[in-house]
Amino acid sequence: MIIFTKSLSVFVFSFCLFFLFPDNSLLAQDVKQVAVENQNQDPLSNYLIFRKNKDEVKFNEEHLQLYKDQAILAAENNNPLVASIYAEYYMKYSSEVGFIDSGHFTEFKESAEFAPLFERYSLTFSWLYFFYLFASLIGFFIFILLLLKKQKDRVATFLIGTFVFINAVFIFQIFLFLTNLKFKSPHVLYVSSVTIYLYGPLIYFYFKRITLNYTFKKWDFIHLMPTLLIVIVFAPVFLLPAQEKMNIMLDVGSFDRRPYLLFTVTTKILSLVFYGSLLLRLYIKSKKRIQLFTSVLQTWLRNMVLFVEFYVVCYIVYGVLIMQVHPNYNLLFHLQVAVIAAMVLYMGYNSYLRPNMFANERKELKISKEKYKKSSLTPNFSEELKEKLLFLMETERVYRKSTINLDYLAEKLDTTRHNASQVINENFNVSFFELINRYRIEETIEILKNDTEKSMNIIEVAYEVGFNNKVSFNKSFKKHLSQTPSEYIKTLRSL
Repeated sequence: MIIFTKSLSVFVFSFCLFFLFPDNSLLAQDVKQVAVENQNQDPLSNYLIFRKNKDEVKFNEEHLQLYKDQAILAAENNNPLVASIYAEYYMKYSSEVGFIDSGHFTEFKESAEFAPLFERYSLTFSWLYFFYLFASLIGFFIFILLLLKKQKDRVATFLIGTFVFINAVFIFQIFLFLTNLKFKSPHVLYVSSVTIYLYGPLIYFYFKRITLNYTFKKWDFIHLMPTLLIVIVFAPVFLLPAQEKMNIMLDVGSFDRRPYLLFTVTTKILSLVFYGSLLLRLYIKSKKRIQLFTSVLQTWLRNMVLFVEFYVVCYIVYGVLIMQVHPNYNLLFHLQVAVIAAMVLYMGYNSYLRPNMFANERKELKISKEKYKKSSLTPNFSEELKEKLLFLMETERVYRKSTINLDYLAEKLDTTRHNASQVINENFNVSFFELINRYRIEETIEILKNDTEKSMNIIEVAYEVGFNNKVSFNKSFKKHLSQTPSEYIKTLRSL
């Protein structure tokens, strides 16, 4: 895990360096010569899945000069329609997209013929695009911050950090495409496509780790198989030279982008629906357990679920529209990108306020690894005891017994005192009494919330849930909610 994390950080650095310092020599190359060299030097281009015939004639140097001359001549004769046709031909087949800003067509910039060309090829910025850039940079910063900072749970930190990183890459690529900076960095083509099947697994297993303290099994790597497959599918495209990728962006390349687009959108929808459903099911199923966490962590988990589920819905609608069920999908495109950007910024805000929250803000019980080194408790038996313990706490509510102790709980679990303590320590990261008091406080809160007449005595409720004195109740209550019982009741009754 550590080796992979370091490798990923190197990749981030290389990624930023590669795209922020592009190869601008493309625009000065002889297109005819490049086309011939690509055929000879890149045999992989002959094995692309969705190939199409490339019109080599239009790449001819004489044709290119003709397109350029005709565009300029038409502009001088005040014929924007003809000028726009030849100008686009020249830009597409020469890769000189800067020709639109050469000054020959400035007077036609707002015309119906040239406005779309300036939008497609000229450098353009807006406040929305800057928002995307800002969100992506924040995402990269969060990833590096989480990578370098020591966290309580490195697995959870790695999962959420990688989730932030792939979202940041996606937003950054969107920024490049919308501003037309993609023509300066043709290698961005499909760069985020290889991560489309990681969104679901990363956030799902992050929640599973946080809520259930889940330990990964070997067979969990099957969730990475779709990503491995899509890397194989796109490998021939990624290995193409920059000029050929430029041609593909301009829709004059040697393969058809449309099948790849439909393939990625369709399969990403299926992946998001599958893992979105698993995440929602996990959240609902773990509701009672999540209530034992701090209120801050509860809010964090709830908001992340809302962000993810809303994004799934937005992307499904956008995906259906992009497959030409309906041609006007610009608003929904920006909506699903904006949701991701907002989610990244929300993570950035929380990482600034509470850097340790991503890993889990529950109090860690400092357990020496040597303590249970010689334990006879197997992982399977530990899992079985954990399920029994949850049944005793959530269904039978044994914590209500005011004289409950570890020996009594071990007897109910039909195991030893040592095993019972180990199960609590390793699976809940708390001591026996901390676990008991959390359940008691949580039921107290539930009882107070259901007291519609607001007439119940707080101390009577404390005795009812298992506390046997006021001091321990007040101490546990304040530890769990960061406020006294009386303060909580005032807040509750003011609603």
